[in-house]
Amino acid sequence: MKLPDTIKAAVFDVDDTLLDNQAGATIGTIHEITRLRAIRKTAEKYDLPTLLEVTEQENMEAFNNAKHHSLEGAVWKTLFDRGVVATDELDRENEILKEIILLKNELHKGTLRELGQPVLDAVEFVAAFAENYGIENKMAIASTAFRQDLDIFLDELTPLRSYFPDERIVSFENVSQGNTKPHPEAFNLAFATLGLSEEDRPYVVAFEDDPRGVQSAKAAGLYVCAITTRYSADDPRLLEAKPDYIMENYADAIAFLKGESPA
Repeated sequence: MKLPDTIKAAVFDVDDTLLDNQAGATIGTIHEITRLRAIRKTAEKYDLPTLLEVTEQENMEAFNNAKHHSLEGAVWKTLFDRGVVATDELDRENEILKEIILLKNELHKGTLRELGQPVLDAVEFVAAFAENYGIENKMAIASTAFRQDLDIFLDELTPLRSYFPDERIVSFENVSQGNTKPHPEAFNLAFATLGLSEEDRPYVVAFEDDPRGVQSAKAAGLYVCAITTRYSADDPRLLEAKPDYIMENYADAIAFLKGESPA
């Protein structure tokens, strides 16, 4: 495993980096399950049959291809592709968009509690990484997920809360409108919670699964380790994002930290 000689802190993304959003989903992630439910309920309310026809595959691809790496971006892409809105430029004041967002957030609490679980060996890796480098109090989260989802994951689905106290968690609510990943704001805000100097940025390891997240952390000047939970190590999109290291799984990384085998 290739890492900086000195490590002073770590910043983790959550969705598909620590939280396995794919568990229980036939296509895509559990976010797609809830988002499609919200889209269809809203379509019934506003009598928009074209939205009732959105498929699971189309719904998943909307997030992957959206201009904005966020729930809003994915929903807006679906509305545009289905002709409900006339422009692909996101309008956050659109009433249908706002209703779908509110409904998705309300519904997702139940979906997350029902299907959410940690990525395999992720909890053990966080603990091992923190102990190995003595950074138990220098770990933060940089996510554009909603805070309610992060709290459910940390408080109900894992024992990770002790590593990520409230003051070191960056969520969607903290990021300026339009500054979702690959914009570096989420990672810049997370870095600011660590109490380090600007010269320490290369010694902070960021863990990400998504190419846009990798770009975000790189733009923030951090050392970026990509985990292949969603994109394979040879996926052109991941390679174009230029992570400093690509990690196949947490089990090998834990073994490396324990000196049991190379990773």
